[in-house]
Order: sequence, then C-alpha cells, then structure tokens
Amino acid sequence: MSQNQSAEVAIAIPESRPRLNPLAGLLDIERFGLIYVWLLLIAGYSLFVPSFFSVSTFQIVLGSQATQIVITLAVVVALLGGEFDLSVANVMAVAATAVVTLNTDYAWPIGWTILAVIAAALAFGALNAFISVRIGVPSIITTLGSGTLLMGAANGWAGSAPRAGVDQRLIDLVSLDVLGAPLAIYVTFAIGIGIYYVLEHTPAGRAFVFSGQNAEVARLAGIRVARMRSASLIWSSLLSSVAGILLVGITGASVPAVASGYLLPAFAGAFLGSTVIRPGRFNVAGVFIAIYFLVTGVTGLQLLGYTGWVNDVFYGFSLVLAVVLTQLIAKSRRSSGARAP
Repeated sequence: MSQNQSAEVAIAIPESRPRLNPLAGLLDIERFGLIYVWLLLIAGYSLFVPSFFSVSTFQIVLGSQATQIVITLAVVVALLGGEFDLSVANVMAVAATAVVTLNTDYAWPIGWTILAVIAAALAFGALNAFISVRIGVPSIITTLGSGTLLMGAANGWAGSAPRAGVDQRLIDLVSLDVLGAPLAIYVTFAIGIGIYYVLEHTPAGRAFVFSGQNAEVARLAGIRVARMRSASLIWSSLLSSVAGILLVGITGASVPAVASGYLLPAFAGAFLGSTVIRPGRFNVAGVFIAIYFLVTGVTGLQLLGYTGWVNDVFYGFSLVLAVVLTQLIAKSRRSSGARAP
C-alpha cells in the first residue's frame, strides 16, 4: 500500500472518543453557577413570600426589563469593542425627552420623530468615537463628559420636568399584549438575537470581538481596530436611543431624572453576565440571565418589605461581586494556561 493510500485510510478511520455524559455540561458550575443561584433565589422567595411564585409576578419580572436589557446590551457592545460608555443612560433619557418634545411641542409625526432621534444618537456616538479614537481621550472620560453635556443641553431645551402627551399609537404598539407579555420585551429579545448573530456568526462580528480582546494582535492581523472601536461607541449610542424610545412607549412619558437609575444596573448586568454561559467574556445570553437575576432579587426583597435603599445596595453589591468573579475567572484561566504543557 502506498504512503498516500495509508494516509487516506488513516483519515477515513474515526478516532475512538470517550462517551460524554450529557448532564456533565449542565453541572459546569463556572458556566451555569449564576443560573443555579437564580433558581435557588426563586425557590427561597417562594417559601417566604407565597405570592412571589405566581403568574402575575413572573409577567411583571419578564415584561418590566425591556429598557434595562437594551441599555445593558449597549454597555456590552462598547465593552466588547474595548471601550467604556458612561453616556448610555443619559442618551436614553434624552432620546425619550426628544421623542415627547418633538411629537407634542413641534407636532412632528411620530415616525419622523423616531427616525430623527435615532439619527441624532448615531451622530452623538460618532462624536464620542472621534474624541476617543481619533483624538485619543479615554472613552470613560469622553462619554462621562459628553453624556453630562447632552443631558444639560436637553434640560435647557425641554426642561427637566416629566413630560407626557406622546402619540398614543406608540404606547399602544410598545405595550401590545402578546402571550401575556408586552411587545417591548419581544423587541428586546429580537435585538439580543440580532447582536448575538452578528458577533458570533459573521466575520465582521468576530473581528470586532477579537479587536476588543487584543487590539495589538488584531492590528497585526490586518483588522482595522480604530474602525471597530468607533463602531462600538456608535452602536452603543444607537441602542441607548432605542431604549429611550421603548421607555416612552412603556411609560407614556419622559422623565429625565430616571437616567441615574439605569446606569449602575446596566454595568452590574454586563459584568455579572460575563460570569455565566461564557465565563470571562461579555455575552448576550449572560446579559439576559444577569438582568433577570437582578430584578428577581430586588422584586423578592421588595415583597419582603424592603424598599427604596435596597435597590442601590443589591445592585452595588452585585456589581462588585461580578467584577471580583470576573477577575478570579481570568486569573484561574491564566494559571491553567501557564501549567499546560
């Protein structure tokens, strides 16, 4: 038998592999630990608060987080690109204010109003990208300053008081009941699936993630890192404006003061999400799990009678814990790599 024929035979014969227990993957604490803690949390609250384990509670938990999830996805997109965007909550609040103001005070049709708000958000993201990527100012400073400036300008233009009166069609559409949940949450899931597909199943998405993980290596590989960094801030701003539009549709009003209540949970959800499914990496599935874990914790505490301050304590603790776990996972993987032959 010739050498080529031997090679063909060797390739044709599959290697014997040990059979894998299908349950072994589900017992991976590193990947699914947060899910197990979430289930334990639900079980614990159900024991102490009988009304917690009910259809109405789950509908509230499921349907109330559309805006928060989109804001968290905006944070994650920026982080995956190697940037910090601290302007996301302010962009969301200003987008909501702009929708109400343009539609009510200036009588713009709701469709054109939404398009104008999205276009303005893209321009704002491009400005952040120019300052951070082209000029070289760290994005954490750029977005903190630009977000504060944007909020101040919006308050000067439309005032800081809550505003209502937006086109009822937007409210009816966003709040449309579909199988017991508002349409807004289905839009949120569609956005999440779209982001997941782009990041995981397209060359541009994989290049985007790679450039955020190791900019120098990506640059040597021919990836335009500056373009990817710019895209992360532009997309982050776009998603934030979508969150603002959803917020108006859900509440029927714009309340600029709510911005501060969205930023901490967004970063807590982003970092906590990086400890589940794909530990050590920001991921879309982790965002949904983390946000619903957080809102489950807060909702249960509120039903137990703890209100007001408990939100800040729970979200702050979760953010610190998530960052600590992320660092421990990274150190564990580095030490495992160093021990590998």
